[in-house]
Amino acid sequence: MSFASIETLPIARSLAQIADHEDDLAEVYLERIEEIGVAEGRWSPGLSVRREQGFAVRLVRGDTTWLAARDGFDGEQFAAALRQAARALPTASYTIPRLEVPPVEAPISAPEVLEFDSLVRRAVSRHHVAFPLRIDSRRHRREIQIVGTRLVPETQAELYYSCRIELPWGVHGAVLSALDRDAAEQLAVSLVERFRGSKASAVEAGAYPVVLGPAAAAVFLHEAVAHALETDTLSLEGPPEAAIGLELGSSELSVLDDPGGAPSAVRRDTDDEGMPVVRRWLLLDGQVRQPLADRLAARTSDELIPGAGRRSNRYLPPVPRSTHLELLPGENSEAQLLERCEGGLYLPEATSGSLDPHTGEFRVRVPYGRRIEGGRLGGVVGGVEISGRVAALLGAVSGVGSEAVATGAGWCAKGGQRMPVWATTPPLALADVEVRS
Repeated sequence: MSFASIETLPIARSLAQIADHEDDLAEVYLERIEEIGVAEGRWSPGLSVRREQGFAVRLVRGDTTWLAARDGFDGEQFAAALRQAARALPTASYTIPRLEVPPVEAPISAPEVLEFDSLVRRAVSRHHVAFPLRIDSRRHRREIQIVGTRLVPETQAELYYSCRIELPWGVHGAVLSALDRDAAEQLAVSLVERFRGSKASAVEAGAYPVVLGPAAAAVFLHEAVAHALETDTLSLEGPPEAAIGLELGSSELSVLDDPGGAPSAVRRDTDDEGMPVVRRWLLLDGQVRQPLADRLAARTSDELIPGAGRRSNRYLPPVPRSTHLELLPGENSEAQLLERCEGGLYLPEATSGSLDPHTGEFRVRVPYGRRIEGGRLGGVVGGVEISGRVAALLGAVSGVGSEAVATGAGWCAKGGQRMPVWATTPPLALADVEVRS
């Protein structure tokens, strides 16, 4: 998968023709996507593959965006997309560049995808439990190239995995950096605990001190910090830069987004608009420092920094989104956090979260938990939901663990754009969180 043969200079010249206003923004986004999974309906193991490629021309003028996308790579189609984005007559003439890209000739091979089903099943059996499950694991590859009027960054590539497991009591999904024995064991532990949680007693509704494990903390921070500080969310209430300097949470919280620090196979130098990514402080000691901004937001503000533009595919424009969240570790061991939250709940992972941008109401669903008894983990409890307003929940943080864990926070589907998100977080303690089954 390579864009090395693409002629970028004629593309840039054509973009300059349609970006004929001083503040216009024009770009071409080229992508190749490959998804490999286990084929269904076969008597013997086999792989299914989906490969697609294409491009999109985007023109931004003021507050208006025009986008024209095409499948495949073809010079004539490129000229037609330029005319569409520029709202030009069919007779308008543009340079037709050479958009020839070598076909993907590598054989379809993903042994790790074929083997992962048995790895997970064997790992579950080692915990001496048994239950029916259906595993759908996939390998995802994406390669993108941005060409602007003055900007042609290096090609960016991503490789990651996803796993969807259907169980009698629900569906478990995960985004993974590898399909290996360690990943299988982590999934097995989660599945076994979910099995026990499905049979455990419900928690009585009320306010509890809570310790979020690293995986649950990743979802919590993605929803309560990242989504809350995306410029398209902030703009619903006014200028996004007005949030800079606000006290949004406990002074224990220092959270940043760093696409360059993500797992190596998904690490980025530039975003989906070709802008350099930055190690961006979202919160520093609980105070808002720099919202997540794309070029569209940053071009009208001296205080906003681009580099957080992401898009799930060429048919949709980029939006400001997190890639890899980091919560700076604190000085508390997990044992100290459990002692601090005596009588409360330990919540290891979360299945989903949501944020209402208009009210600030926040919810996270957790599939199972453990009671905290005598400063230690006690009995298993069934699934719960924690809820509240973002500022109150972030202000309730009472301690941050000292050991951070890299994890896939999961799929982000805000605004209909489905993208993998990553995190490195320690456990997190919160006081008096509203919990219900």
